[in-house]
Amino acid sequence: MLEGELMRSRAFFSSLCILGALFGPLAVRAEEFSQVSHYSAQMFPRGTVLVDTRVGDVTVEGWDESRVEIEAEKLVRAGSEKKAARRFERIKIELTANDEEVQLKTIFPPRRPWRLFRGATKLSVNYRIRIPSQATLVLKCTDGDVRIRGVDGRQEIRVGYGNVEVNLPSLWRVRSLNASTFLGYVQSNIHGEDGAGFGRKVEFWNPQGEQEVTVRVRFGGVYVYGRRD
Repeated sequence: MLEGELMRSRAFFSSLCILGALFGPLAVRAEEFSQVSHYSAQMFPRGTVLVDTRVGDVTVEGWDESRVEIEAEKLVRAGSEKKAARRFERIKIELTANDEEVQLKTIFPPRRPWRLFRGATKLSVNYRIRIPSQATLVLKCTDGDVRIRGVDGRQEIRVGYGNVEVNLPSLWRVRSLNASTFLGYVQSNIHGEDGAGFGRKVEFWNPQGEQEVTVRVRFGGVYVYGRRD
């Protein structure tokens, strides 16, 4: 995706968040700290990968190996290393796996109802994940950008606030594509979709195909590109 298009979508989405910022106090100067960890799990090539996270970007790439590789980068904002260490401990990463299913879940501390926006960006986790290219991917992210490439299996992606970019290895292998945003920007090379607003979507149907792709974004952009072999 072109950098200019991403910036345009980001600007559009950012304007939606101004009201939310009013509920929190003025930002306090803090430094960003990061902590990286790695995880690995064996699975069948056509197994299922479940990802459930709240804040942070997620990149998923398909490959020919029969295992899942995960790089998790915790990011926190704090006034000192000591405070950062305590905040790292508040973010838990759970990985459960067997041959047929791998579940990755990020557990953040609960938000108080009357402080829904305060401190929302102080804790986040960015993921870089490799999965078998034929695996089924079910991904849920509340706030963050999602990028997927090289995955031939079924995809079900749900994002609350952020952009989703899906690069399909082969358009002709796709049986059904249903991607939409409640409010945001949509772009695709499949039927020439390009525009912003309410209820934007991209749909495609090919009875000879196999792959099923569903994308739901609440506020943000949807970008879908398919390779025509």
